Amino acid sequence: MADLSGLREKIDSIDAELVKLLNQRAELVVQVGKVKRATGVPIYAPHREQQVLRKVLGLSRGPLPPKTIEAVYRELMSGSFHLEQPLRIGFLGPVGSYSHYAAVKHFGSSVDYENLRAVEGVFTEVARGHVDYGLVPIESSSGGGVAETMDAFAEFQQQLNIYAEVQLELRRCLLTNVTPNKIQRIYSTAEAFAHCRKWLALQFPTADLVVMESSATAAQRAKDETDTLGNVAAIGNELAGETYGLHALFQDIQDQSNHTTRFLVLSKQKTEPSGDDKTSLMFVTADRPGALVDVLAVFKRAGVNLTHIDKRPSGRVNWEYKFFVDAAGHSADPKFAEIVGEARAHCKELTVLGSYPASRRVL
Repeated sequence: MADLSGLREKIDSIDAELVKLLNQRAELVVQVGKVKRATGVPIYAPHREQQVLRKVLGLSRGPLPPKTIEAVYRELMSGSFHLEQPLRIGFLGPVGSYSHYAAVKHFGSSVDYENLRAVEGVFTEVARGHVDYGLVPIESSSGGGVAETMDAFAEFQQQLNIYAEVQLELRRCLLTNVTPNKIQRIYSTAEAFAHCRKWLALQFPTADLVVMESSATAAQRAKDETDTLGNVAAIGNELAGETYGLHALFQDIQDQSNHTTRFLVLSKQKTEPSGDDKTSLMFVTADRPGALVDVLAVFKRAGVNLTHIDKRPSGRVNWEYKFFVDAAGHSADPKFAEIVGEARAHCKELTVLGSYPASRRVL
């Protein structure tokens, strides 16, 4: 016990020093905010965020895991936003959705969040300046591209830029306020039920699985029915549980742990190069045989890696498609800009949707 008391005293001493240093850092942040406001520099700068995270993760020698270090610094940066200039972040609702969860994991708890209910609503409110940034899903590792987001880019391509990207691991929780033996009905999305199929078959083989439009709606429904039925649960994330007053009875119930959704941060601003960037392009090819191959060949000859390709109907002519491509590089790089110019020669139209730091870590 004497040894334990001594260790606690050392921890208390370190805590006091940490708080002192954090506040010294915050005083510098306040000065940075004044300079940014005076010069018109964006408060949130993804390239600077990446630089800070790379540096602190490189400095760490353990035993804290990198995810813990990153989480601490994301909250520090969130607090810095609040000190420099409060930010409002729009997300695809409802409150407690995985889009909301991704926004909170990325921007932290010290900014304001706005439920914009639909993908197009996020685009609209960022374009109008009603929110500073917006976060929308673009693809999932299990379900592919998100059609609503790609279609919205076709409409807002001249008004907004992709500013950053976020990867979120879809960790599923069983949310309920009753004991396991009482659960007879579980609410969630079809995708969540598919991800947890084996676990549900083992743990709740006779439960009634009710499909809802979102995991947040499922959590709200489970909360509303808990008092009257006393036999319900929902599958969702921890934030949904906290939002609607449900306990995460079981965590990480997904059958596989590699389901990831990729989100994009929207802005009216452009991101500076970080040294490890992606550029998203949207184009319609010329109406001739081999036009798509010719566009892709430009990047191949230049040695530029294409990390994603998808397509959507153009909405103007039957069987005409808009292609969406992510390429390694930044549009501010003259060599990369030259490559894009060469690709444009094979297209009816080509738009750079944004260049932004490549996400290398999953939240």
